[in-house]
Amino acid sequence: MSNKTAGNVFEREFCDILSHNGFWAHILQDNRNGQPFDIISAKDGNTLVFDCKVCETGRFYLSRMEGNQISSMELWEACGNGEGAFAVKFLRTGTVYIVLFRELMKAREAGIRSLSESDLKKRSIKEFAGYGTDYQ
Repeated sequence: MSNKTAGNVFEREFCDILSHNGFWAHILQDNRNGQPFDIISAKDGNTLVFDCKVCETGRFYLSRMEGNQISSMELWEACGNGEGAFAVKFLRTGTVYIVLFRELMKAREAGIRSLSESDLKKRSIKEFAGYGTDYQ
């Protein structure tokens, strides 16, 4: 399975995770213009945006945070919305970690180029375990 296909599968999976946790969630799809986020969700008057990333190895490379994603998440927050986040899934373990955008930017600004799964776990605000490892 290609990385793009695995990413699309994970977007649908993460949207389902959010829905099962009481959120209204919607996948944004604008492949031509490069949408700023993958998923927008809402619950109890709070709107959250997520970008979804799949890690085939044991590391999340911060270079995978694209320029349009960074500027969009910064603008999202500057407009008075809550903070954006990344949902990162490690295929090896099937674990999904939600990490706030600012937490990843702090690491990047400190010169850190990648985070291991255990590093990401320490920085995460939520984790979902056992969500399929059959992305072959």
